[in-house]
Order: sequence, then structure tokens, then C-alpha cells
Amino acid sequence: MPNIHVLRTELDRTIGALKDSVRQKGLGTTVSRVAAVAAGQAAFPVTKAMRQNETFEFHGQRLPYWFARYNNAFLNERTVEIAIAHWFLSENRGRVLEVGNVLAHYGFAADTVVDKYEVIPGVLNDDIIDYRPVEPFDSVVAISTLEHVGWDETPREPEKVFKAVANVRACAKPGGRVLVTVPLGHNDALDEALRTGDIKFPAESWLVRDNRRNEWRETNADEALTKQYGHPYTGANGLYVGMVL
Repeated sequence: MPNIHVLRTELDRTIGALKDSVRQKGLGTTVSRVAAVAAGQAAFPVTKAMRQNETFEFHGQRLPYWFARYNNAFLNERTVEIAIAHWFLSENRGRVLEVGNVLAHYGFAADTVVDKYEVIPGVLNDDIIDYRPVEPFDSVVAISTLEHVGWDETPREPEKVFKAVANVRACAKPGGRVLVTVPLGHNDALDEALRTGDIKFPAESWLVRDNRRNEWRETNADEALTKQYGHPYTGANGLYVGMVL
């Protein structure tokens, strides 16, 4: 049964997102999107049954899409992000640090979770640029989190993301592994740093969403970086995956 703290946090997040949507896009668009999500939730069992054997290409392998109701994962970029995280953590995971409390909602338990804003038991409310582990981790994961650092904060500090990326990597022990996913089109400063190579990982993949069925494919940086966040489909339409393997 879901933890009451998680439910309260998710309710607060949902209400905040609805208020932002009404303010930015208007009541009509917001109502339409809520209706679409409700319809998708109702159709979830059928969607999952029909698509449970479908896969996408990633890093030379075929991975199954991840289907979950939480956060409408089957309707957005989570369907590939969680699948990639599952693949990443399936071997040699060791002690795991997660930056941003995401994976617990999909059945994965990290040893330590750092999330500045999600105030629930078991989560350290540290700023990732300040966090210093007592002992570095074998694996460090950040799913759709770093794009918010410095960008969705007041005052806005676009350069803060560089410190965040550097510290995420520093939290892994020598020879440790790192996985970072970033929805493109959300943080202009981060997108530009990825475009110029100012932020770069040893292993990189770029994915784009092709259609309303939420099918994704690997591509190159040039195509992925043209994608807008929230258009034409809700959430990310392009995704960056950086890894230390």
C-alpha cells in the first residue's frame, strides 16, 4: 500500500502542476489534458496487455518498455527512463545513490536517496551540489532531476547544473557507475551545454519520441536537441542519457 507521505507529496505536486498549467496554458487546455490522462488511466490495462512485448533499441540492445500507472509512466518518457534504469541496475549495482526520488515509485530501493524538495521519511533533503557522502557509491542514478537544478529555483542560477553534474559523478567511487537522464527542451542552459559538449559523459545516447503511442527510438544529438518539451506530446519529446559504465 502506498506510503501516506508519498501520497500527500504526490497530491501536492499534482495540484501545483494543475495550477501552473492553468496559469500558463489556460483552463481549457488544462481540462483537456486532465481528461486525456483520465482516459489513458482507464485504458491502462488494455494498453499494457497489448504492448507488453514491445521493445526499443538502447545502447546496442532491445529493452522492453516499462508500463506503470504511477506518474502516467506509460504515457511519457518514464516508459523508457525506468526501463533504462532497470537495465543499468540489473548488474553490478552495489551500493546505490539516487539523486531525485523517482525509482522508489517503480519498485526500486536505492540505499540512499537525495532529494532537496521531497520531504518524506528516508529521503535526505540536501542540495546535490552540497551533498558529500561518507563513502562513495558503486552506482549513482539521477532520473529527470538535474534539469531542475538552478533552473526551476529562485533565484535562477543556470550555471548551478554544472556543479550538480560534477558532484553526481564525484559521488561514485573510482570504477563506479553513473546513469543520468535529462528531458531535452526543459532547461535551455543544460541543452546548450550538451550541444557544445561542456557537459559530456563517456557513454551517451539520445532518444526521441515518434508518435502518440509513446514509441521511442535512438537517434543523434542533432535531431534530439531540436525537440521541444511538451510539444507535440506531453512531457519530453527528446531525451539525453549519459553514463559512466
